[in-house]
Order: sequence, then structure tokens, then C-alpha cells
Amino acid sequence: MKKLIIILFVVLPFFLSAQNRSNFFEHTKINIDKTQINTTASDFGPSFVNDELWYSAFTEKEIKELSNGKTKDIFYDSFVSPIDGEGNIKDGKQIKIAGISQGYHSGPVSYCPATKELFVTLSNFENPEIRNRVYKKADIRLKIIVLKEINNSWKLVGELPFNNPTYSVGHPAITATGDTLFFSSNQPETGFGETDLYMSIRKNGNWGEPINLGDKINSTKNEMFPFLFQNKTLIFSTNSRNNGESDLDLYYSVYSENGFGDPIELAKINSESDDFGLIIHDNDELGYFASNRNNGEGSDDIYKIEFEGLYDLELVVLDKITKQAIPNPIVKFDDNIRGVVKGTLVTRALKEKSTYVATSEIEGYMNDSKTIITTGKPFGTIKETIFVEKVEVGQTFVLENIFYDFDKWDILPESEIELNKLVEIMNDNPEWKVELGSHTDCRGSDPYNETLSQKRSDSAVDYIISSGISVDRILAKGYGETMLVNRCDDGVECSDEEHRRNRRTEFKILDMGDK
Repeated sequence: MKKLIIILFVVLPFFLSAQNRSNFFEHTKINIDKTQINTTASDFGPSFVNDELWYSAFTEKEIKELSNGKTKDIFYDSFVSPIDGEGNIKDGKQIKIAGISQGYHSGPVSYCPATKELFVTLSNFENPEIRNRVYKKADIRLKIIVLKEINNSWKLVGELPFNNPTYSVGHPAITATGDTLFFSSNQPETGFGETDLYMSIRKNGNWGEPINLGDKINSTKNEMFPFLFQNKTLIFSTNSRNNGESDLDLYYSVYSENGFGDPIELAKINSESDDFGLIIHDNDELGYFASNRNNGEGSDDIYKIEFEGLYDLELVVLDKITKQAIPNPIVKFDDNIRGVVKGTLVTRALKEKSTYVATSEIEGYMNDSKTIITTGKPFGTIKETIFVEKVEVGQTFVLENIFYDFDKWDILPESEIELNKLVEIMNDNPEWKVELGSHTDCRGSDPYNETLSQKRSDSAVDYIISSGISVDRILAKGYGETMLVNRCDDGVECSDEEHRRNRRTEFKILDMGDK
């Protein structure tokens, strides 16, 4: 039980920087396609390394030799194919680290951009059954070595201190910070099953003793091919949770302060065959995994998986003064798709990488709009609020973000945005007549401030009239410093922020017609 207590109370370095995101897999649709890099033999172990996809495979010469019954001196090599900025495979493939891995099975690998280290699985044991069985299931002992790219060439700089010739240490997954390494091992005495998932934490450049991830993750069978997603979600493969079948399935577990949560099956991806080695690009839109599912090119193939983000909007309209939710609110969206109203909540689906404008249409209220952007947001539920204010004759509203240059009254582009909102309000309420008032702070003489404010008000009203509002529906009024909203009168020392509150533009409802 000692190892279980350790894992529950260790706060991992990678978790300290993890984002609190919605569950990715619950809010995505997926599409799975074959890739062009597969052969008639086994291809597996994809991993992103800079602008390349690394994976394990045989050369064409070795595939021919295997087909003729030869197995001696045939080893998996680390192949690479170039990828674009979105992670899509481009044409071409070549062998990397051939000199370092000669005489060994090579891969899978894991790369840490922060430390520039490449962690590579190697094995120096032959397997007479490798023609149709990737060594994920064979009794081949593994070790993990560390490479760095020096002068455009990968160089061996070390290996893990807990490599052991009597058991396997392989399938590395390094965190973004390089402080924590996950891996698979069948080391005796500390494990629960055939192969378990472990981690080691690096402090002051030294790797700590391997820590078993515990019986919540590990089982009496195999857990392997870990991958850390979004710096807090551990993806792995296991053959312990599929009704007694020996095939590998993909699962994930989310880390929190209490340790790793219960593993959840990636049922959208898993097939009736082996599914393992899932990786996901930093853009959260694309990934790769290996599978020996039906209709593949060989015994194990690498598949591309695309994730389409799903968003659910939950929007409420609140009374700005009372903070009470408006029941059965009417809200329109600029794409003309209406939301579903449930009590005080407006719900609808949103697309990823999109922008929406939601506008309230509550009778008797000064309505407002909210811009909703899904780009860069975690998939899942987005909660937004629109504040509205009840209106009556004589009520005054401040127009935010109306700016003027010093001693000027010309309308600036940023002010046009706010004035356009007033134009829209008056178009929506054709019976309204309003006064547009401009106010200054106390600095400057009274006549100067009154003249400046009147010119600014006239300028704003001219803009509104030029936008189609009748001249008899809007009145310009410059109040100067006669209606200060705080204590900052002549002779009182105030901060710039306090003076700024007095420099404002307001509109007052003079007449609402028959309302």
C-alpha cells in the first residue's frame, strides 16, 4: 500500500501549470482516416517532434525479408515524416538515428521542447514473431535512452538511471516542462500486473525513483503507451478492461490535487482490435494512433484522427439593477439561429473558431448585446450574461468609451462604435426622443468647459443624424462641469480616475411616445 499513498499525495510539477479545462473528449466529434505512411508490415508509435512525426516501422527491404521467412537481424527503425503547422503529414519519410539504434528495435519516442531532449525506447532482443506482432505484446526487454540534436544530428547524451537489463522500461511520455516522465515497465515487486505505468520526477537534474501510478490506473494485465495531453490528462492503452479480451483499448484519466481519476474509455476511438499510442497535436484538432483494426494496410497501421470541438452556450439576461434573471428572455443571434429558452436560460450549440453576437430584445428594457468567441476556448459549455436596464422617461444612460482628443470635439473611430449602438437603439424604438449630453471635469474655466462640452455634444448628434436619425428626435446639450458625479469640484484634489468619471457622454430619454 505504500506506493498508493505516495501517488495520492505527490503534487506533480506538470500539474502546477495545468489549465482547468472542460473535458475534451466529452465535447468533440471525431473522424478517423488512414495515413499514407503505412506499410504491409507493422507501423506504430507516432510522436510529434518539432515539425516531424516520428514512428516505428520496417524498411521495404526488411518487409521483403520478413515475407520470405527471415527474422534474424531485422529491427524496427525510427522513421520520420514532415508535418505542416497543423500536424498534417506531408509527403516523404526517412530513417532517423539509424547509427544509434543499429541492432536495436527503436521507438516509440517522446520529445520535450523545453529541454530539447528526445526520449527513445530501445530494445536489443530479437523476436522471432515480429512479422505480425508488434513488440508491444512480446517479451522483449526495453530501455529508454536520451538524445539531443547537436549540429543537426541526434547525439546520445545519456539514459535513464532505472533502466535494468532484467526487466523493461519503455514507452516514454515526457511533460512539457521536462520535470516528469511517464513510462511503462514490468519491473518486479512494485507492479500490479504484467506491465504497469510509472512516473519519475526530476529534481536538480536527477531522476527520482520510479513511482507506480497505483491500482486506479494499473491492473493485473498490461498498461502501456502513455501520453500526457493538455498537461493534465493521461492517455494510455490497456487490455484489462475489455471483457476478458486481450486486445488493447484506449483510456484516459484526468489528474487533480487528489491524484489521477478513474480511467474513462475512449469508446469513440476504440475498435474490436488493438488501439494504442494515441497522441494529440498542440492545436487540439488532430492526432494519430496505431491500430490493427480491419481493412488496414498491415498488422498495425497509423491512423489520423481529427477532433471537431463542440460548444454549448448557456446565456442569461439579468436586470442590471436588481441582478435578477429575466424569465423567458428573447435573444437574437447574428447568424439567425434562435436559442432554446428554458426558464431564464438561453441555450444553443456553437461552432469552433467562430464569433457570434447575441442581442437581447426585452420589452421595457434598454437592451444590450454580447460578443461570444469560441476561438481558443476549451471545448464544452460557455456561460455568458447580458445585462439590461429598465427604461422610463427621464432616465439617463452613460455611453461608455466615447473619447475625444485634448481640446478637440472630432468623433474618433472608437467613439463611432458606441454612437452606432445609440443609433441602433433609436431605430429599434422609433417613438423615442432623446437628449445627448456631454460633460467635462472641473479643470478649466466654467465658460470654456461649457463651450467645449456643447461642441462635443453637437459633434456626436451630427454623427447620429448622418446615420439616419431624424433631427427632431435628438437634442444636443453641453453641461460643462455643472453635473459632476463625485466630489471633484474646483479646489478639490482628485485622482485622474476620479476626474475621468466626470468626463462622460450620456443620453436621456425625453419621450417614449405611447409607451
